[in-house]
Parts: sequence; C-alpha cells; structure tokens
Amino acid sequence: MTAQPLLVPRPIGRLRVLAGRRPSRPVLSPWMLFSVVVVVAMLGIVLARTSLDAGAYELAGLDNQITLAQETNTKLRLDIATLESPERIGPLAVEMGLTYPTERITVFVDGSAGPKDAADPRWAEIDRYALVATP
Repeated sequence: MTAQPLLVPRPIGRLRVLAGRRPSRPVLSPWMLFSVVVVVAMLGIVLARTSLDAGAYELAGLDNQITLAQETNTKLRLDIATLESPERIGPLAVEMGLTYPTERITVFVDGSAGPKDAADPRWAEIDRYALVATP
C-alpha cells in the first residue's frame, strides 16, 4: 500500500487559518514621524549654525584687514608729516641754492595789467587787480 498526499492539509492541534481582512497598520507610526521631524530640525539647526560661523570668520578676516589698513594709513600719515617738516626741507633747499633774498627789488609797470580785449571775458575786469604805483 502506498501513501497518497492529502489535497487539503489537516489542521494540527488547535491552529487553523482564518480567511478575512488583514488588520491595517499606519505606514509611519506617530513616534517615527516625530523622530524624522526632530532629525530634520537638528540638521537644519546645524546647517544654520555652520553658515553663521562661516560669516563670522569672514567678518573677523575683514576686521583684520581694516586694522592693517588703519595701521598702514597711520604710518603713511607719519611719513608725510616727516617729509613735509621744515626741518627736513630747509637743508635740502639750501643744498639746491634756494635762499631768502637779501634785497627786495620793486618792479614798476604802467597801469595796464594785460591785453584789453573786450571779446575775451577773462580780461574784462583785470584792471581792478593791477596796482598802480607812482615812481
């Protein structure tokens, strides 16, 4: 005698298969959704903080450049003051032959101070600047 397989398996013990609808579960549970929101918020805070720190580093670099430029400006102003000082210019002028005149020479000219051309407006009132001296 040979054994024949059963077309329908027999239930073993008290277990049996129920036909029907599966219970539905939410795809994301509330705690999982909360966790995702918290992680995204933390990443946003880290990104914002990083960009603020980068701006702070750039601002610190610009402050250093301003400080260096102010120091350079102060040094250059000191150099200008040194170069303009009469104590430095006096000896250089004497070396070049520039001295105060020992006598004063007065030059007398007639009453006209320039060409009297009515067409040229630059000479229109030049006479008022002329000094008329009597010899």
